Amino acid sequence: MGNRKKRGFTLIELMIVIAIIAVIAAIAIPGLLSSMRAANERSAATSLKTISTAEADFRANDRDWNHVNDFWTYNVCGLYTMTSAAVTGNAANTTTDPAIKLIELSMASADSEGSAATITGCAEFAALSTFAVSSAKAAYWYIALVTDASLSGTSEATYKLDTGGTPSMGSVHNTSKFGFLAFPDTQSSGKYVFIVNENNTIFRSATSGFTRPSATPPGTLASPYNEWPGDSNLKSYWSKVD
Repeated sequence: MGNRKKRGFTLIELMIVIAIIAVIAAIAIPGLLSSMRAANERSAATSLKTISTAEADFRANDRDWNHVNDFWTYNVCGLYTMTSAAVTGNAANTTTDPAIKLIELSMASADSEGSAATITGCAEFAALSTFAVSSAKAAYWYIALVTDASLSGTSEATYKLDTGGTPSMGSVHNTSKFGFLAFPDTQSSGKYVFIVNENNTIFRSATSGFTRPSATPPGTLASPYNEWPGDSNLKSYWSKVD
């Protein structure tokens, strides 16, 4: 009895085992991918809430010290990299002129336009490259909107304005409005794009009509994804996120 050789799997038994593993994988993997996608989407919605909170802080406390209570509307990473005009220049990695850091660095790094090195006329903006390289946050990118389509044709439709502060910083603020959008890095990363504005309500829309630019970071977006939707568009294609 002790000298009997152990019998290995027969070909049929091995095929049965492989088939069972394949069935388990076919059931488990889609569920895992769906769970990861949902987690990415929750992170995107939460991050937009964080941006909204940062904007309220920026305006209420005049974080860039331009002596105007205005929102930062030029990009996303500026909510981290901007410095106070109380100290001239943008030596943001020093203790004498620190960056405002109103959002997490991971969110600033996920600025779709994060490669922009400077802002003409804004000496207090430090480039994102001072702190990090561009990369998606939980498979999502973030971008500042350009216009508000609900106010199309009016002087209030543009988000990026010169609010006449001291020192002058160019068209990077707005005294009453802001808008931001989050979009997935790939089609499998998330099923929705998300938006938020000064009303602090998150909306989402299916990515069926959205194509992510191929560059990294993606850069600017074309209409309609560079604007806050008009009222009829908002009602038809967007839904509130609880």
